Amino acid sequence: MSFNLYLILFIILGFWGIMNYFSASLKDRGVEVVGFTLLWRTKKFMGVIDNLSKKFGKFWDYFAKFGIIASLFGCGYIIYFLFNKTLEMARASDPQPVATLVIPGVTIPLWYGLIGIVTLVIVHEFAHGIVARRENIPLKSVGAGVFIALPLAFVEPEEEEMKKASPWARIKVYGAGSTANFALGLITLLLLMSLNPMITADGIEIDSVQEEMPAYGVLEKGMIIYEANGIEFKNATEFSDIMSKFEPGDKIALKTNKGVKEIILTENPEDPTRGYIGIYSMTHLTTKYGSFLLPVYFSLYWISMLNINIGLINLLPIPPVLDGGKIVKELMEMKVSKRVSKTISAILAVISISLVVIAFFPKILVIL
Repeated sequence: MSFNLYLILFIILGFWGIMNYFSASLKDRGVEVVGFTLLWRTKKFMGVIDNLSKKFGKFWDYFAKFGIIASLFGCGYIIYFLFNKTLEMARASDPQPVATLVIPGVTIPLWYGLIGIVTLVIVHEFAHGIVARRENIPLKSVGAGVFIALPLAFVEPEEEEMKKASPWARIKVYGAGSTANFALGLITLLLLMSLNPMITADGIEIDSVQEEMPAYGVLEKGMIIYEANGIEFKNATEFSDIMSKFEPGDKIALKTNKGVKEIILTENPEDPTRGYIGIYSMTHLTTKYGSFLLPVYFSLYWISMLNINIGLINLLPIPPVLDGGKIVKELMEMKVSKRVSKTISAILAVISISLVVIAFFPKILVIL
């Protein structure tokens, strides 16, 4: 574990230690601290939600109805996707994870990740609140917060009024969040596509260097590679194709942004007949249209990716944690007794959780 990661963990633990120590005094100011969760409740933004629900009333009515269809489709798709990936991993000799935790600064870029998560939670919760008001369900509070190191936003409908509402009204409220995430994800995806002609690939950028491998001590994180033995390449795929032609023991000269670096290759862990350099890399992107364009491009990318993917995960049938579980439960209770509905919901939840765990830790399949 790197020093920077230890430092981040130390800062996070220190922050939560201080917050929990002052939790009593913070509660007097409307801030609730429990463990690694901080919540701030207010009524200040309830007027904004009311105004939005009234000003674009018809739009939100159609949006909520469409949200039912989108949510059911999303629920079916994410189960199919995870189940299909599980079958693929079960057939693989060395299954690799198809999912990872979203941790800005650790598993995803810090600032782009935070931008994506902030837009995700705000759009998601505001959609819940707006549709709730369209269904005449009053709100108790609106708020923001932090869970460990992730920003939160939430809208709390009045629980008793929510229970009194019709099942279809509740389904509309539950489905609104992910539907709003899908809408934002698709809009940013279209904007991203419009910027694609302005972005060009320009070699590969090193993300990390494996210890005790040929590149260790020669190449470093952030370095950009443009050529291998005089052969120019534009992206990670072309670089991989070039490297596949080398054998263990071959010496290669890499042209980088920090000069030419020579490396003698070792055996590839997956194929001993192929040469191996020992780096993790990604395509390096550049543009001729101004330095501002790349931050905009990457921000749109992470907004789109996080909104669509987390919006789908939220539709897994896991009650009462995820909206997908709440929707499925409401639909079943229209047709069967609560006892039967509870049993089916539990079965679906176990299946969904199992698929998610396998997506993160596919080695479980090898053990089984």
